[in-house]
Amino acid sequence: MRLRICPACYKAFYISFAEGRIICPHCGYIFSERRNKSRVRKELELKFYIEGSEVKAKTTDFSEEGAGIIYSGSSIDVDTIFKVCIESLNMERSARAVWAKKVSRSIVSAGLRLL
Repeated sequence: MRLRICPACYKAFYISFAEGRIICPHCGYIFSERRNKSRVRKELELKFYIEGSEVKAKTTDFSEEGAGIIYSGSSIDVDTIFKVCIESLNMERSARAVWAKKVSRSIVSAGLRLL
C-alpha cells in the first residue's frame, strides 16, 4: 500500500501498488500520469539548498527527470529553483519545485523537476 494525497481535496488515502487508474475516494478526482519517464520507488537521503540553508530530506521516488521528496520544515514555493545533492548516486543538480504540500504539522511532501 502507498499513501496518496489528492490535489483537489487535499485528503490522504491508501492505494495498492498494482492499482492502475487512481480515483480519490473522498471527492472522485481522477489522477493522470504526467511524467514522461517512469519513477523508481526508493528512499534515498538527499540534501537541498534553499535561501542559504541546507535541508535534509528523503526521496520517495525518482527518475531521470524528477523526484518526490519528503522533509521536515516549511513548504517550498512552486517554481522555486534550488540545488539538490544525492550523495549515494553522486548526483548534484538544480531542481524546480513543481508542487509541495504539508502532510502533517512539520512534514512536507514535494515534487521536483530535475533540470
